[in-house]
Amino acid sequence: MSSTPTTNQGTQRWKHPSQMAAAASGHQASSLRPHLQRGSAKPPNDFHDVAVPPVAVNPVKVKVKRDQVIFFTTQLAVMIETGVTISEALDAISDQTKEPTFRAIVSNLSEQVKAGVEFSAALEKYPRVFTRMFVALMKASEASGQMAMMLRRASDYMSQERETLKKIRGAMIYPVCMLIFCTLVVIGLLVFILPRFEKIYAGKGAVLPAPTRFLLAVSHGMTDYWFLVLPAAAGAITGLIFFAKSEAGRKHMDTVRIRMPMIGVMYRKAYLARGLRTLGTMVSTGVALLEGLEITSRVAGNRHFQAIWDSVAEQAREGGNLTDELAKHPLVPGTVTQMISAGERTGQLANVMNRVADFCEEDVKVAVKSVTALVEPLMIIIMGIIIGGIAMALLLPVFSMSKLVH
Repeated sequence: MSSTPTTNQGTQRWKHPSQMAAAASGHQASSLRPHLQRGSAKPPNDFHDVAVPPVAVNPVKVKVKRDQVIFFTTQLAVMIETGVTISEALDAISDQTKEPTFRAIVSNLSEQVKAGVEFSAALEKYPRVFTRMFVALMKASEASGQMAMMLRRASDYMSQERETLKKIRGAMIYPVCMLIFCTLVVIGLLVFILPRFEKIYAGKGAVLPAPTRFLLAVSHGMTDYWFLVLPAAAGAITGLIFFAKSEAGRKHMDTVRIRMPMIGVMYRKAYLARGLRTLGTMVSTGVALLEGLEITSRVAGNRHFQAIWDSVAEQAREGGNLTDELAKHPLVPGTVTQMISAGERTGQLANVMNRVADFCEEDVKVAVKSVTALVEPLMIIIMGIIIGGIAMALLLPVFSMSKLVH
């Protein structure tokens, strides 16, 4: 073709945000896209310059992975810190993004900013991608001129929340998998193994023990009426799914999560840490207390904790302090209330809330380890009891027959 580039040529590789920032700021006057500037110009018909077809997205319904938003926020913070304008930073990130949907979102944000729309207003059009808290932080940054710091705060907050959720989900995976495995084993025993033993029992003509008769009845029901059992099971599962998605079902599930033995403590601490972390982050960045409380209520993650923050917001709206209202709710430990009260008196509310959130998140880590250590042997014991009970019910007639023979 023409001249040979002096740096990497061929497949485009990942670049650190600081490298992207340097590329964007070093070529502001050029009309070429940042990722095509390699040291010498390329012909306009080069295959590297082929535009990627835009992806049509619905701003209201589109949703992306939380990891993508965190990475985007971190990249944007680094580039803003190095002096790159927000539109140039968005263009560079858009060119670097491989995932088509998120690439289209970032590209649209850049177009809106270039058209004179405030960054926070552009973000607000994607409610399922950028949370209300994220938008509020960007509004505060536009008023204070500290966007890089706000982006860092938002990235740290989302990263901590992601780690907490990962730990809780990781603790729940093992018992759920064990429960599914145990259910499949029981069904296999009842459908495939027990009918073979029944033929042995029928040939001997002995009176079967009550546990064996019960299992045989269940086995007959599953094998003889499978055309009724399968639709009934599918209907029950579908009904549970629809119920879980309804308002009453969600409220019931929220109650179950925080009331379950062992696991409930873990969820309560996680929800409390999320609320305190959100409010502490909002207040420390200059967001009004009432607006921070409203946003905290919306991202609480549990209707019971949402009601707590709603009542605290109402109390603050009437001129009261946070501590008096928090003390009324048994889901908020007394030690947490005392620390928040000290923060209110000393004017260090945001700092105290972030410290308490750190403490609660450490408690969540300890609770996850404790739950995992207890659940594993508990599930093994439960599986042993169930499968061992079925095995004993199968063998009881054999023992009775051997006594008759002797």
